[in-house]
Amino acid sequence: MDAETRTTDSKGRVSLPKGFANSTVIIEQVSDTELRVRKARVVPEDEVRFREESPLVLSDIDRDRFLEALEHPPEPGPALLRAAARHVHGSK
Repeated sequence: MDAETRTTDSKGRVSLPKGFANSTVIIEQVSDTELRVRKARVVPEDEVRFREESPLVLSDIDRDRFLEALEHPPEPGPALLRAAARHVHGSK
């Protein structure tokens, strides 16, 4: 990527290259002397999807491990046993 030198006006404004025309941009301050300008892709609010709305697709290996853990759950470890005991006895 070629570097260009441009001069800001009295309000700190600078013109970006034509490739940024009519674009929404993200301006990130990297340091006291450096800014990063990137084009942003704007997604309308009603099109934003939560991760929970999309199904999770497991690989065959992960599916088999999950099903095996359901059928033969591992023994609880010491931390889980302590937490369960605190919960049952109402202490913190």
